Amino acid sequence: MVRAPHGLKGEVKVEPLTDRAEERFRAGSTLLSAIGPVTVSGVRGSLIVAFEGITDRDGAERLRGELRISREEARKGGGYLWADLIGKRVVTPEGRELGHVSDVLRAGGADVLMVGDLMLPMLESVVREIGEEIVAVPQEEA
Repeated sequence: MVRAPHGLKGEVKVEPLTDRAEERFRAGSTLLSAIGPVTVSGVRGSLIVAFEGITDRDGAERLRGELRISREEARKGGGYLWADLIGKRVVTPEGRELGHVSDVLRAGGADVLMVGDLMLPMLESVVREIGEEIVAVPQEEA
């Protein structure tokens, strides 16, 4: 999230809303902004970012708001978007249906799948496989 311009040379203050800030905000990374795709040209500290072609405060001001990555980029390395998980059928390793994912929440250090009245933390001991359906062991059985 771009909070505000920083200085007069096009840099911006960002608030990283990702658990992969070092990866997302590195030179050469392309992000989707309010003005279209922008490429990171430099980073100072963890909060000041410069983008190629943005050279003044006015340009930086136009970047204010949400920064995103493409769905393809988000899925690199075997990751999942929350939107990919919503609606997926959840079953136990034995094939017993638990329901469908209605929501995903961030709770402490782990994401949590909401499946009916069940809260399934995205831990290896609980969520065993994610494919066409999700194979999980409810916590009382884990």
